[in-house]
Amino acid sequence: MIYTVSDKNFHELELMENLIKNLGIKRFFIQVIGMRGKSSKNSGNHQVSKKNWLATIPKVAQNIAAHGIIVSYPKVFLDDNEIFQCAGNVADNYFIFPNGRVYQCPICEDFAMHSFEIRQNRLISTPKINEQDLFNLTIPEGCVMNKMIQPKNLSYKKNGTPEYKIACCMLKEEMSIEPPHTTIE
Repeated sequence: MIYTVSDKNFHELELMENLIKNLGIKRFFIQVIGMRGKSSKNSGNHQVSKKNWLATIPKVAQNIAAHGIIVSYPKVFLDDNEIFQCAGNVADNYFIFPNGRVYQCPICEDFAMHSFEIRQNRLISTPKINEQDLFNLTIPEGCVMNKMIQPKNLSYKKNGTPEYKIACCMLKEEMSIEPPHTTIE
């Protein structure tokens, strides 16, 4: 089951435990809403604040996992001691489109510039200029996509450095806890 969280339904997330614990669901994915492309230009900010996210998501994930359900969710906000890792740099993650375009980062699907294409069932590098020439996937703020399209998620110290980094949306936290078993003697 996937639950997409925005500021409009965030208050209902804590109710999900009681709803799903007896439905036989094996995996629950908490998806943070991402405003991109045309939808990002609509009025209103549907992003969940850092304060609300950190106070609620890990707790709800743990409560649901206690029922034996595997819970996944994007980390979003990194602690000071955590190292930012971009899936486009640390793993072979690709976004493949029906037209054969292949992107390393989902930000680039909003642009017609891609690093790879699939031709004759093979992944082929595209000629220059492509997404690798325009987007550095390693920046002080963490996720380049977030900085470009959701900059309101960021805040900076007086010296201009980011207060925190935003995690890569492709790298998820996963939690699973075996529920307690009752034995009869």
